Amino acid sequence: MTRRKFSATSSVLLSLLLLLIPPADRSHAGVECRMVKFDLTIAMSPSVNITRTFDVEEDVLTGLSLRKDDLERSLAVAGDDGKVREIVVGDRHIPLHLNLKKEPGSFVYSFHMLNKTLWTVSDLNYTTASMDDFKDDPTVIPIQVSLDWSMAPEVIPRVFTFTLMSAPQETYLLMDNKTILRQRGMGEMIVGNVVIIVPFGGLYLWVLNPYTGRFTFNKYFNTEDYFTDRELTSTLQSLREGRVALLTTYYDVSGRLEEASKKILSSLGSFSAQHLKFRDCWAWAWLTGGGTLGEVLVTNQYGIYSLPASLQLEVTLPTLESTGRWCEKWPADDKWVKRQHFCDVYDGYGDLCSCEHPYEPRTVPKMGTWREDMGIVILAGNRTKYFYRLLKQVLDQPGVHIDHLLVSVDGALLETLKFLELFPLKYKVHQPEGTHNARISRHMRFALYSALNILHFDKFIVLEDDLILSPDFYSYMQQTSAILDRDPTVYCVSAYSHFSYEHTAFDESRISRVHSIPSYGWMVKRSILTEILPKWIPEYVQTDWDYWMGSGLIRKQRETIIPEISRTSHAGLQGSHFSGFLTKKRYSNKPTSRNPHAIVNTTMVEKSEVEGELKSLLDRATLLNVTNPYTFVFPNASGDVSLVFVKLKHEEDAMSFRILADALNIWNQDTRDHHFGLWRLPFYKATLLIMGLPYSKYSKYYRKSYHIFTATKETTEKMTDNFNEDRYYFKSHQPGDDELILGLPANSLLLPNRTKESNVESDPLRHYKRNNGLFSDTNH
Repeated sequence: MTRRKFSATSSVLLSLLLLLIPPADRSHAGVECRMVKFDLTIAMSPSVNITRTFDVEEDVLTGLSLRKDDLERSLAVAGDDGKVREIVVGDRHIPLHLNLKKEPGSFVYSFHMLNKTLWTVSDLNYTTASMDDFKDDPTVIPIQVSLDWSMAPEVIPRVFTFTLMSAPQETYLLMDNKTILRQRGMGEMIVGNVVIIVPFGGLYLWVLNPYTGRFTFNKYFNTEDYFTDRELTSTLQSLREGRVALLTTYYDVSGRLEEASKKILSSLGSFSAQHLKFRDCWAWAWLTGGGTLGEVLVTNQYGIYSLPASLQLEVTLPTLESTGRWCEKWPADDKWVKRQHFCDVYDGYGDLCSCEHPYEPRTVPKMGTWREDMGIVILAGNRTKYFYRLLKQVLDQPGVHIDHLLVSVDGALLETLKFLELFPLKYKVHQPEGTHNARISRHMRFALYSALNILHFDKFIVLEDDLILSPDFYSYMQQTSAILDRDPTVYCVSAYSHFSYEHTAFDESRISRVHSIPSYGWMVKRSILTEILPKWIPEYVQTDWDYWMGSGLIRKQRETIIPEISRTSHAGLQGSHFSGFLTKKRYSNKPTSRNPHAIVNTTMVEKSEVEGELKSLLDRATLLNVTNPYTFVFPNASGDVSLVFVKLKHEEDAMSFRILADALNIWNQDTRDHHFGLWRLPFYKATLLIMGLPYSKYSKYYRKSYHIFTATKETTEKMTDNFNEDRYYFKSHQPGDDELILGLPANSLLLPNRTKESNVESDPLRHYKRNNGLFSDTNH
């Protein structure tokens, strides 16, 4: 879905000087001619290219022996007066009459609204915009939330009975015969060569505080998704001792439950985890830090060709000693009383609630690269455990002080707000606005506005709660902050590079200046925030805040500084734009800096340095003829410098670049992180340059005899298949598994013979039915 449109669209008759065509060839005069629409890229200055759409008579093109593709691959150059006098097509200089106005308001940008229509805007909409516009704006006023810190009374008697049920189409949890959880699929279960996969398959985990009788944690873990098993095992390892943990499966838990995770589950006391296969039913109840209360496994004998019987597990929790509820060694002051309350009510925080070694924030002395104190703004939602992970990493950065932090919370989220009170941290609560992308965007606006008014610093670092920081993250920001002070053509510094992969990122000292959006930890000056906040998109515009900031309307040809090796990584599996599969595809093979003392070469992004290096590389680059990037062997030896051309009429014309990037196993969702249409990538030991034509200002390096890679149906389908490939292996039990699980001699159980097909891994067609058809997820 197109979120924005960078080029103004005109319906203008293009006059290619008909006098060049002999009068005899203009016999069509006075007859309505067929018009051909095409996009023309125009260089307005050495650093600014724009794209406009024009109509031209088809007969004019025929008379000049031109095709639409010829025009769209060409570059027109405007003079200082804004007039275009010729268009260069290959070696031909064809006179052209075109007068362009150069006012900023002539550039129009369109964004999708919630009602699916477009919201169109230009610089002319903001000629009087200023921070004064916020004076009577109720959306930037934080809301007040009262917190209840009273302790829950102990329940007497402390004896509970639990019933856990698991089946392919149903699961439930009862406590003292009261329904806590019930999930049921609808329709008839089908088995056979084609396997029907429900929209989610995995397990439910509920955790009970036995002293209060209240649940402190509950979550569904979809183990059909990548990396969910890691989050599951991490959660289980972070539970406080003495809790009652209850686990029951739905449809299939084996999915992507890797062997490493099964070993962790076994180490926590599960007998069945190591034996799980496709569509087995499993239920387990245990006392964390103690022993198993009960566990049942019902195996699915024939894999994809059968359904197992359902199971029901009933357990009773014995009476516990009342001395285990509190951490007796903790101080009795208000700060620690609040932590006692928090750890009594919520679970999954590990060392935060450790009685022997509870986490306490510290201040690490400043590093040698420190330049100035900076404000650190953290956006938090309902992912408090992610936030805790990030907070510890932030406070471990040399030079960071807890007083420099401001947390913006999107809504009255009690768990998050109580957590913030434990340290304490400065925070403001935003009244949510809009939905989906718009809600996230408006929260960012609120957070940045709050930072300007509360944190009195010249520069701000902006983080979201699902990030992981490298040990030199703050040092990187300190070193690059000097660039923001001296170079007005740079508008922010990002800690993340979308093209940082194991085969394209090697030098932690190298940084680049690119046309891009701020991503995954970024730094900006106060003056930039005061400039862009009055222009912020309204709550009814459904676009991401980072795309808005990366648009020409905000960026104004200014560039972003990015590292070759990223200083952050995205690690959230729960969010608006992420799933485990996306994390695996886009982020699992991206390196981050591990050197806390890394030094950044900040002079290499000076304009003269950048242009000098690029000119040297372009002058000696070997030009590549790439027609199918999936079969082309790109040079990767040390010292090789190669240049490949790709069709790019404007920044939104992304498909050809996306296909090339996919073939190179790099970021391929859009055309970000380029320098005026040119990408410079370390490629193994070589250097690979990718030039978008005709958009790039370096188009003069194109040679007519070389192929400009353009998307084809074949390569587009290949890219789509690569990105959507999500193979799912259905591992079946083998003959003798039941005896092995039960510790009996081989062949001692008289069970029907398994089919031959059930003894091998199968990869049948995978089908999803959501809400209509076989299953319903309305209860999920």
